[in-house]
Amino acid sequence: MTSPEQLFALATDPQQYDSPGLDWLREGAPDSPSARFFRSYLERELSDLRGAAVIDIGCGTGHLYTLFHALGAARVVGLEPSRRMAAVARRLFPGLEVIERKLLSCKLGPEFDLAVAVMSFEHQPDLTAAFRAVRGLLGAGGKFTLAFGDSRFHLGPRFDVELEARPLTDGSVAVATRHPYGVLHDVVRPVEHYANSAAAAGFTVERTLELTPNSALFDADPRWRELEGRPVAHLWTLRAPDDRGAARRAKGGSPGPR
Repeated sequence: MTSPEQLFALATDPQQYDSPGLDWLREGAPDSPSARFFRSYLERELSDLRGAAVIDIGCGTGHLYTLFHALGAARVVGLEPSRRMAAVARRLFPGLEVIERKLLSCKLGPEFDLAVAVMSFEHQPDLTAAFRAVRGLLGAGGKFTLAFGDSRFHLGPRFDVELEARPLTDGSVAVATRHPYGVLHDVVRPVEHYANSAAAAGFTVERTLELTPNSALFDADPRWRELEGRPVAHLWTLRAPDDRGAARRAKGGSPGPR
């Protein structure tokens, strides 16, 4: 039996995506049902990115690049700590600026208008530190779009996957999920953990959306219809504080237009 500490270590180790036993190229491929599922929701939420600088945190195979580019982003950076996934993203999307590094050790500054993280915060060892790291990547008033798994879905029985779940002392759960493409390790956290950590990092939650199965999943596997109307993930839009007015006042300048 795997201990909670062991499962947590596996879940927060980005090298799991380099494991020969995990065929993430199958699940994370640009045309996979899950990739199309998340892109369909993000397209509606983001709408217009003309001239924007965007960073995709945990970009995996880089499949979101096509969406950001189509919406008009001027620069797209993919932050990916897995050597295997970073190589795939560079090969599939030459226009994507791939940086092979963990979020918590990223050296980039506040040069982005938008940060996006889709199902990658399940691998962050310290949620509050991760939110603070994202804030450090955003310019004043920048936006953070975050998708994270619904705990009821990820901890409940579904289809033919096998679960090994171990509660952690903070109320989250370390999980090993055995899929047909391999074993994936995650830290599944309650919604309140995300809300508290976002607030501690200075973010304001502007919008929340529950993501329920849609045609991208129904067409791939009819069994998804058993979960129709039930959330499988959450999509949040958060805003970083705009400190420019405070900075001007500290310098004795005008507070700016109202």
